[in-house]
Amino acid sequence: MGGGSAGRPVHRRARSQKGRRRLDGGAAILLGPAMRRLLAALVLLAAPAARADHTVRCLVRSGHAGVHCLAAYTGAIERCRRTADVACETALRAPGGTLDRVVAQADAASRAPCTTADADALGYVGGLSDLGLRTRQACGDFAEDLLSIGYAAGSGASTGPLLRCQRAVAARLRRLRGRVIAAFGPGCFVPVLAGRGCARGRRDHRVALARADARRGILDDCGPRFAALGLAPEPGVAAQLDDVLDRVVDRARHFAESVYPPHTLGATAEPGPFPVGVQTLALLDPSRTDVTGSGPRPVTIEVYYPSTPAAVAGVPHDVAEVLGIPVATTPAFRNVARAPGPFPLVLFSHGNGGIRFQSLFLCAHLASHGYVVASPDHRGDTFVDLLMGLSDPQGAMNRPLDLRFVTDRMLAFDAAPGNFFADLIDGTRIAASGHSFGGFTDFLIAGGTSPVGTFTDPRVRAIFPMAPAAVFADAFFATITVPTLIVGGTLDTTVPFAANQQRPFDALPAGALFDGLAELTDVGHFTFSDLCEVPRNLIAVIGGFDEACQPRHLPWRYAHRIVNFFALNFFDAVLKGDPAALARLAPAKLTHADEITSYQTRQAVAD
Repeated sequence: MGGGSAGRPVHRRARSQKGRRRLDGGAAILLGPAMRRLLAALVLLAAPAARADHTVRCLVRSGHAGVHCLAAYTGAIERCRRTADVACETALRAPGGTLDRVVAQADAASRAPCTTADADALGYVGGLSDLGLRTRQACGDFAEDLLSIGYAAGSGASTGPLLRCQRAVAARLRRLRGRVIAAFGPGCFVPVLAGRGCARGRRDHRVALARADARRGILDDCGPRFAALGLAPEPGVAAQLDDVLDRVVDRARHFAESVYPPHTLGATAEPGPFPVGVQTLALLDPSRTDVTGSGPRPVTIEVYYPSTPAAVAGVPHDVAEVLGIPVATTPAFRNVARAPGPFPLVLFSHGNGGIRFQSLFLCAHLASHGYVVASPDHRGDTFVDLLMGLSDPQGAMNRPLDLRFVTDRMLAFDAAPGNFFADLIDGTRIAASGHSFGGFTDFLIAGGTSPVGTFTDPRVRAIFPMAPAAVFADAFFATITVPTLIVGGTLDTTVPFAANQQRPFDALPAGALFDGLAELTDVGHFTFSDLCEVPRNLIAVIGGFDEACQPRHLPWRYAHRIVNFFALNFFDAVLKGDPAALARLAPAKLTHADEITSYQTRQAVAD
């Protein structure tokens, strides 16, 4: 086992005051050498960054606040666990106790060096309060998760050599975590924002070295005793240790992506030149009966459209509400004037039990780059409907009919002089996107005859299904001839990638301008929505937190930038005929991109 002396005591240098940090004016926490080097690196980075770009300075220092919070939070609990003091940890966790004060300090410290403009540039839609909230949440969420990786339930009862092994493991994992965060945050994401780029090969080599050092050290410190800690289910010390190290590296990377939000994919992953307007249209389809059994079917639509700087000046950002409860500040401005058109139209279909603004991140992004996006509620299949006990047994058939109705109405508005949407839409450039059941709906309107009927709409020229549910046979997917780009995630257990994204892609026929399939790393089913933006107490009612918002998941806002990159370039290439957008979709152009497990394309993209 690594040539080590199993169970030997871990020798430590005498502790000095150097490296100590005070928590809320009280107990001190000792930061390890790796964390001290990280903080020193942050200080060195801050000075030139502050001179060059205030937003870079904000990223450095707000990220620093998150890193310090993580060290303080985990360190406070580890001090209790080093002495197997259960009462100590209970006191730390008491309401208003040390841990609450630590995360509150992180909230304030992350906001202090930043302006509202900085927060907006970094993707914090809710401004400084949003920045503080997300730093606080990341600190608490990742601290608890990392502690659960390094300490098994009941580990506080360990004594003698096993306790020494546990302490050594905790110290090694703490150093590994710090080195990985430093490699990704200050070592990559900050330089990219500052315009200096990131040497990804060097970064990944540093991470690999840190992992190897931790592995070797733990084997030297513990040997066979490591298995007795019960930190992983695999048989054998080597497999258990590799599992633990992989999880720590994974969480440290995700933490860096949370507190140093990456902006590494270029302008098409960032908001476009148009401010985003939004209107809600409450329409009725007289050709279909409501699911209640009487009256026409209601079709409520959220329409996102390009606006102008003058129109939004002084207007507050719109706040999304569910049942009158505010759930999230959005990047859109309600009922503001529109920019002159025409623009392509994209239809968006929400998932099962979703809502028309569930993937607002994508709808707003497209609108900011010159698209009109129309996203209907599917009556009887929204979160609110299901909460009220209202369901649609014919939902699979009504969904594509909803999209057809929305297309008809939007084109009618476009053709009506004096209508707000008059001359706004180019009816020759229409596409669709959707999530989960909405991706299923995309397939229906693009394909031929399915087991639930024929719903082909020839006006739809491309589809972008996200984590689609693919319940049809391969023969159906062979009828989809429009360009199709499918995205899914490696951690999706609702509609697993192989059966629901890879299989449809494999069955698509040749001949389209572009077909693609992207598998995003550590992305869950609801990452393709704005679920994680919703207050935690409401998510507890909605459900889905464990499919998008946990530390094991790719931070959702970073995932959204990747999705936005693919969607915008796909629609620009297919609907606008933009050769530069098509070139950006080439696999060879994405070799620098992080968090894409696999990416396949066919037809017109030249590698």
